[in-house]
Amino acid sequence: MKRLGVTAKLFIVTASIFVLFYILVLLAQLVIFPQFYEHRKMANLQKTAAQLAVIYNKDPSGRLEPNSPVMLGMHREDITFALTDFEGSTIANNPFRMRVIREDGLRIDTSLFYLSIAYKNELEDLKLTAGEEVTVYGQFDVGKYGSVLNAYYVAKTSNTQESDSNIQEAGEKGSQEDYYSVTGRIETTPHPDKSGKRLGLIFLALDELFPLSSEYVERLNNMESVELVWSDSLGASRSGIFIRPLRSSSGQIELLLLVTSLQEIKETNSALRVFFAYLGAGGLVLIVLLSILYSRLVTRPLLMLNRKAEKMKRMDFSGEEPVPRSDELGNLSNTLFELSGKLGVTLEELNTTNIRLKQEIEQNKELEQLQKDFFANASHELKTPISIVRGFAEGMRDGISAGRQDHYVGVILEESEKMEQLVQDMLDLLRLESPAVKLYKSPLLLSEMTEEMLQKLIYRMREKNLAAHIVRSEERRVIADAGKIEQVLLNLLTNAIRHAEPGSTIEIFIDGSTEGCVYSVHNKGESIPEPYLTRIWERFFRAEAARDRKSGGTGLGLAIVKRILELHECSYQVENEKEGVTFTLKFPV
Repeated sequence: MKRLGVTAKLFIVTASIFVLFYILVLLAQLVIFPQFYEHRKMANLQKTAAQLAVIYNKDPSGRLEPNSPVMLGMHREDITFALTDFEGSTIANNPFRMRVIREDGLRIDTSLFYLSIAYKNELEDLKLTAGEEVTVYGQFDVGKYGSVLNAYYVAKTSNTQESDSNIQEAGEKGSQEDYYSVTGRIETTPHPDKSGKRLGLIFLALDELFPLSSEYVERLNNMESVELVWSDSLGASRSGIFIRPLRSSSGQIELLLLVTSLQEIKETNSALRVFFAYLGAGGLVLIVLLSILYSRLVTRPLLMLNRKAEKMKRMDFSGEEPVPRSDELGNLSNTLFELSGKLGVTLEELNTTNIRLKQEIEQNKELEQLQKDFFANASHELKTPISIVRGFAEGMRDGISAGRQDHYVGVILEESEKMEQLVQDMLDLLRLESPAVKLYKSPLLLSEMTEEMLQKLIYRMREKNLAAHIVRSEERRVIADAGKIEQVLLNLLTNAIRHAEPGSTIEIFIDGSTEGCVYSVHNKGESIPEPYLTRIWERFFRAEAARDRKSGGTGLGLAIVKRILELHECSYQVENEKEGVTFTLKFPV
């Protein structure tokens, strides 16, 4: 079984610690947090009730003003409360109440609670503001703390003369005999948005909890606060309720009712579950990051030193730099890499020497093979003319008739010239392949040299009724050895004359418009077989089948051309085109 590495062990330890912490937090959130949250909410209700009681004792009259600084301050703090009596009639903090002043100066408190529930959109579209004239239909709710007009219909007075389709109103008029009608100017407007959605919860609690049970009434009459958890009948949402009795200046007991939703704990728990899922994913990412950190600090240097040792075992001394540290790992790394460097230099020197020896051996083998091939080819080429000379010489010795002696002598002389030409070509090729060969370069025009070569070959061209045509295009001088380039052109032109169809034209193109000077010779005639296009530059190679000697040549001409062009760093190629063959040379300028 493979042993765990340092990185894997550190990863397991870090992951175990995180998983343990994650489980503890999750258990605390599922078991302890709901009770803690509910207890904190109820304690906050009790604390807020005490603060409101102090405010009530200091300014008991201000509690009835919806827009008083005290009430607005409570709304800004998002404190949901109401001041009521034992019957559940709201005395203060009715956000759906507005005050209307009639023409006779009488102020009438009007509750828009019904309209805000039943005709919410129409009421919002009215956009009631202070100073506007309105007409209100409703019923008065008379209690011991005053009367309030519960509105069932409200319309802007300025629109009462308009057509029914254009009247700005909310609610239904119904029969005017069933309602009171009040027309006047708005002094204060309702502000239900200042306490948020929980204001509706206050009135729902007043509707469902009141009248209070005898137990709660008895405790409140004894000035004892009541704390309970209540679930409403609409959505079964849990809420915390705190009722604190307050004694007014007239001796009456008023009830300070505070409500807070405990339903948020479910939403919070749901959000926390999602949060912990993200926390778990984040923890995994953190573990990976810590593993990377561990790897950089501890395990990465050790692994790098181990890799270096493994490479040294395989005689590989190249690679990384030492660990840039000043501790024990850094010292070990410096020592190991210094040893590796020295061994690498020594091994490199041995490899270099070994490669050089191999190259010399290969060169000697190639030279030996070239010599063998050269002598074999030379022997083969010389064997035929020597046999012919010997045969005709023996014929003359045996008493050939006088009429045929001239023919025999002519054949012997012809074969002797061929042997002389072959020996001369072999000597030229050997001199060109010598490391001591030198080039005597000078500026020259290829067109002028071509014309001179054609003058020398005029009689050979006449034998086949050939013509030559030189095409120049922006010709430039080239820097080359005139004698050796003359030999190249002579070989190419002789080769073109030898293989051209009788009566055709040899075309020579000279183009200096490119980066170099391009020289090409094209003759119309039999094309070269595709497999031989790259081999014709070899020594003693002829494209004619069965090495037919009737076409002439020694088989060394193109090999000499190739060597001279390589010495001048010229590119060369041969192609079959236009029912013939084209040789192309490119001279650097």
